[in-house]
Amino acid sequence: MIEALTYPFMWWALAACLVLAGIHAYLGFHVVKRGVIFVDLSLAQLAALGMAIAIATDLHDHPLAAYLFPVGMTLIGAVLFAWLRRLAHRVPLEAFIGIVFATAQALVILVLEKTPSGTEHLKETLIGGIFTVAPELVVKTAVIYALIGVLHFAVRKPLFAISDDAEAAARAGYKIFWWDVLFYATFGIVVTSSVRIAGVLLVFALLVIPAVAGVMTSRHSGLRLAVGWAFGFAGCILGLLAAFRLDEPAAPTILAMMTAMLAVLGAVLWIRRRLVPAAGR
Repeated sequence: MIEALTYPFMWWALAACLVLAGIHAYLGFHVVKRGVIFVDLSLAQLAALGMAIAIATDLHDHPLAAYLFPVGMTLIGAVLFAWLRRLAHRVPLEAFIGIVFATAQALVILVLEKTPSGTEHLKETLIGGIFTVAPELVVKTAVIYALIGVLHFAVRKPLFAISDDAEAAARAGYKIFWWDVLFYATFGIVVTSSVRIAGVLLVFALLVIPAVAGVMTSRHSGLRLAVGWAFGFAGCILGLLAAFRLDEPAAPTILAMMTAMLAVLGAVLWIRRRLVPAAGR
């Protein structure tokens, strides 16, 4: 395992994973609290659709176009999801999110089907390329996430209020639609950047699994977030080392590792509650 750390690409892969895990573990708590678990998967798929359109129009090698197409698609999704909240009393928002995901997935297949390397690009959107990530992309992504982190910290009060109880936040005078647009738009930018590195599957895993680990472990928001970060970082490090050792793709290996860790954590917490009943309250 130590041998893996002698290769520079492993350090950049590790840096990319830790950058992704840091922001996604935080955003995951909002998503879990809002009960829109699959919004990440849906926005990631919209970003993949944007990339597919860039490929089909031969603009994927242009740095600005290759970024604006996916971002544009996720911003459309952000406004759409914010608007669809008003229909949630009749149809669960998750149903619309599922429809958007399935439609975007179908369109990606249809668009890439006509390109010479469609199958390869389709695989790339699913599992990314962590082991081959360019150092400058890691740095640029870290800067983008840092700016979004600062923005979210500045407006944390309304964002957490809406995630905790949207109806109470509305009664308190918060403009739910516009705060949702801000949340989903910044969320979409994060997802767009992440999918280019890690692919749709791992981005979804980094958002949900660490957050679920935190929720399972504690009832206190601060501790949940700390557990989520620790869980995400540990899963990335162990998954990357396992992928190197087994000569497997990084993203699916990290995802499988985090799922296994979550199962172990669940078993440990179950045994703890059996031995110490007060720990489960």
